Amino acid sequence: MGGSTSYLTICGRQFRLSRNQRGADADSDLFIRKTEAQMREKVCCFGFVAVLLGTLAANSASQGNPALVVKQRERYTVSISLEFSRKNRNVAERALSVLADVGPNAYATGFIVGGGLVMTAYHVVSGRLSTPKRKLLGFKPDDDLQVRAFVGGCPAKVVKIDKDADLALLSVCGSSKQAKRPKFQLDPTIDEQLILIAQPHENRFLRKGIFQGPYVFQGRQYWSIKVDAFDGFSGSPVYNHQGDVVGVFCGYDSTEGLAFISPGAKAQRFLEEWDAGIGSNP
Repeated sequence: MGGSTSYLTICGRQFRLSRNQRGADADSDLFIRKTEAQMREKVCCFGFVAVLLGTLAANSASQGNPALVVKQRERYTVSISLEFSRKNRNVAERALSVLADVGPNAYATGFIVGGGLVMTAYHVVSGRLSTPKRKLLGFKPDDDLQVRAFVGGCPAKVVKIDKDADLALLSVCGSSKQAKRPKFQLDPTIDEQLILIAQPHENRFLRKGIFQGPYVFQGRQYWSIKVDAFDGFSGSPVYNHQGDVVGVFCGYDSTEGLAFISPGAKAQRFLEEWDAGIGSNP
């Protein structure tokens, strides 16, 4: 009598089979074949489970994590303080403004897109106001206005604008030199879930939105989203669930109940032009 040792190779791994036998009988061959079939079945089952878990993990990653996006991105959202005043004020008016030191009389939102750079909507820093807002701030409809912007208490300088895209780039102090350029989503899908992060003044607002598609407002091409919004949201970043910028909040059409945003493709091109030194002066 002697021992018989056989080896099976399955999925790149070698298994040792041992059985006492009387000669080379058929029973030994049958044992090996059954064992091989059972082991192959187990290995295939384990492999299927591993593939399934990997697929579920990939799908979960592709769907994104809204809570994680908010945690990672909200630190880059900043409040923009605005001081509107009349241009060409006389000496008495200028002296009164210095003595009164009223400070900011409006607020908007922006987000950091690099070391010392903040992106916002162009109309925020354009000095233009609607008639109701002029009246609210004590200005006449025909007053020629100017505006000064501040981020974190420091004056912000407008270094680039795109009126058609309603985008502006500000040079600010105090922002992180480690801030990386955001990624942009160029082709959102209808009904895609989105996240808006706004910070007018001291309060930060998080809003869930739904992408609605292209939208034309006052002859200009935007994207539209279904989201609750109010004054001070202009310039806010809108993200998808992977943390990519879908667009920049520009305004709200109350007649349609839709917010409109400057598309991510325009914001991305705007930054690329800045990097290339194209149209740097507003």
